Amino acid sequence: MYAQATHIRVPMGMMPTLRRLVEEKFLPKVQLRPGFITAYLLEQEDDVDQAELVLLWENQAAAEDFAQTGSLEATPQMLVAALPGTRVQRQGYRITVQLSASELAPHA
Repeated sequence: MYAQATHIRVPMGMMPTLRRLVEEKFLPKVQLRPGFITAYLLEQEDDVDQAELVLLWENQAAAEDFAQTGSLEATPQMLVAALPGTRVQRQGYRITVQLSASELAPHA
């Protein structure tokens, strides 16, 4: 599995607008791409103008194929174009350890 984490800083007071853009414009395009698993928008509690957008993919190739679609609407740069003053920085990570709550052994 592969994760893309995009750090987002929006102008003051614009987090609701970012949330709406992610929900209504960005994620509908992303979820149609082969290899997409899930996405999370993490809004920072102690700095209300910062967030992380985390996308999980089956593998790095699926994430790279998505990044090369050439469609501005399907990239975090769409958020910058729609919200002037927004800054984004993307990182990619290979997921090497994974554990879900259902996999935890019951305590004796």
